[in-house]
Amino acid sequence: MTRKAPRMSGTGARHRIVTPERACRTEAESLKGASAFLLNKSQERWMTCLMNTSTLYPLATAAPQVEASPSQATDAPAEAFAAALRRSDWSEAERQLRAGESHAGEGAETWILRRSDWYLAQQRWDEAATHLHGVLDHEATTSLFQTVVRHKLASIAFMRGDDAGCVAWLSPLLEVDGVANTAAQGGRALEILWVRALHRSRATDRLHRWVAQLDARGLLDPAVAGVASLASAELGDLASAKRWIAMGRSREDAVSAECLIAATHVAMSSRASLEEIGKLAEEACTKWPADGRTWTVRGLSRLLIGDIEGSSADLERAVELAPGYALAWRGWGWAQILSGKAALAEQSFLSALKLDDRHSESHGGLAVALFVQQRTAEARDCSAECSRLNAASPSGAYVERLLSGDPQAGLNLSEILARLV
Repeated sequence: MTRKAPRMSGTGARHRIVTPERACRTEAESLKGASAFLLNKSQERWMTCLMNTSTLYPLATAAPQVEASPSQATDAPAEAFAAALRRSDWSEAERQLRAGESHAGEGAETWILRRSDWYLAQQRWDEAATHLHGVLDHEATTSLFQTVVRHKLASIAFMRGDDAGCVAWLSPLLEVDGVANTAAQGGRALEILWVRALHRSRATDRLHRWVAQLDARGLLDPAVAGVASLASAELGDLASAKRWIAMGRSREDAVSAECLIAATHVAMSSRASLEEIGKLAEEACTKWPADGRTWTVRGLSRLLIGDIEGSSADLERAVELAPGYALAWRGWGWAQILSGKAALAEQSFLSALKLDDRHSESHGGLAVALFVQQRTAEARDCSAECSRLNAASPSGAYVERLLSGDPQAGLNLSEILARLV
């Protein structure tokens, strides 16, 4: 049975959920991050080397697993090197690396890349970058080799938080005068990293345009679509978001965090049942417990059903895992308001504004927090800025009713949370 979203009412310092319902809480299991990096032989065949470390590239993409060719399967140093990396035995990996490098012959390119993987597995970013820069654009190497080098350099930039640098490394491979390059070598792994870097650098219009071009040509990989669906949902293009979510979920073995988060946001925006929203949020958090964004959507879903305590715990965890995610701070701010902690809510909304000062709901939420603390003049200023950015802001309309002294001022919580994205 579909339940109605609870409504919140209140004036002054008190806010009350009229029809609270409690949500079941489950402990998310820890998830080890893993990433696969592409290697190639001089014959331009792909293989992957899985890195079994818990912190290596948690958000960068993993390449698809590829069957080893017969010649690769008999490459004892290569197999021993990969096994040593998987168990984090750096000394043994280096010993096999030196053995392979000394007998590389035509496979020299592969061992150049393995050397970079040895650095990357230990998170020795500077040494990996220096090593890769040394072979960049070398005339004796293949074009596919150069693609892999750029991919790795882009991954290093991504891990360092240099999203513009990551985009710069990948742009020549994936765009030509703003048009998606469908002839790029590298496939899914390259495209996912590109989409994530564009998203994190807030180039969502560029991201959406690029993905839409591939989609229109029938060349959009389902995994890439799933990652891109979150940006589409944030832009308010629910039609594209729904299509790309469906494509992303078609790969049940590898549904991205972005795809599951986007599905929850779309359900909230579409006023789906609270059961459906909660189920989607729980799935996202269970499958991707190391991603603060999944704790955010679960915290928001719990806030919707009146589980303020559970919501606050989830959103606190979200900002611990993803302090640069403004939505987590906005959500936590509302949980704190409903918990009667207006001063803490003020700080949460200010943290959100430091990350993005053009989001109307951060200004609206801050205005409510200030009003509750009886700082009316400051609340009016924040409310005015909220209205300037978005005249239809639900939090702006709510605080205006509070400021006017309306004793029946009430807020539909589902409406405000749907606009927080």
